[in-house]
Amino acid sequence: MHELPPMPRHITLRVGATMPAPVSLPHGCVEFVIGDVHGERAHLHALLQYCARHFPTATCTSLGDVIDRGPDSIGCLMDVLDYARDGRLPGTDIAFHALPGNHEQMLFAPLFNPDYPDIFAGHGGDWLTPWIHTYGDTRAALIHAAMAAGIAHDVARSVVDYGIARWKPGTDGRPSIATFRTTGSVLMLHAGINPTVPDPVAWARRYNALHAHDEDNPLWIRKEFHACTTPWPGGWFVVHGHTFEHRIPTARDGTCKPVGELRPEGYRLGLDAGSSVTGIVAAAAITNGAVRIITAHRTTGG
Repeated sequence: MHELPPMPRHITLRVGATMPAPVSLPHGCVEFVIGDVHGERAHLHALLQYCARHFPTATCTSLGDVIDRGPDSIGCLMDVLDYARDGRLPGTDIAFHALPGNHEQMLFAPLFNPDYPDIFAGHGGDWLTPWIHTYGDTRAALIHAAMAAGIAHDVARSVVDYGIARWKPGTDGRPSIATFRTTGSVLMLHAGINPTVPDPVAWARRYNALHAHDEDNPLWIRKEFHACTTPWPGGWFVVHGHTFEHRIPTARDGTCKPVGELRPEGYRLGLDAGSSVTGIVAAAAITNGAVRIITAHRTTGG
């Protein structure tokens, strides 16, 4: 797990045209942001290879929901945790950050909060159920699932322990894992922001990811965020996943974008391409004043 996997042969990348966006970043800065992967490991590898080849000085961020629904959740989880632990993509100078999605929350939060609802298996986490039945707890289940996928025991153990430790509460009762990331005017987080709060960053920072609460939080929010058409407080350009863009009305008559078509919508950019339905995983290369969408598609017959 110390080399970036090669470009998968059965994945096709489509690179869109550069689009203007209300983004303020330092000159030369490239933020490469990956949307919901949901177990599509080959798509993840293809996008990471594209980033490494075309943006060798970029910073790369995963928006979460790398697990569940797709064919290789454990592989995606181990890759992303391994790269996040090292702080960069292997063999490159590309800094790497892994933000949590609500699917990672459903997996890890119950380890430290017994009151967190047991909803992981019912939201696509049934891939881990046989391992939990055999080994009795989440840590052992993840380690053995990783080993079955060909990862050495010592590597599997250390990466899983790192992943769990990110959710361990500190003295304030909150986990150390960050639910958002900012650079320039770009605010990256899994689901979105509450457009009614005066300071979206302070709102996101207050959230305790070990608690479910309601959907007014950075890992679950939907309608209030999508429906807002005015600039956010602070002028942030919000990059998010969580909700399949094809299902979000974007035109005045209530219609949605075609499947696979992603673009900035005012001051937000959604990167959930609905991988489990469409076979597409999306990323964006964001620079000062501009966005370019890169999508990974399963090649027909691949």
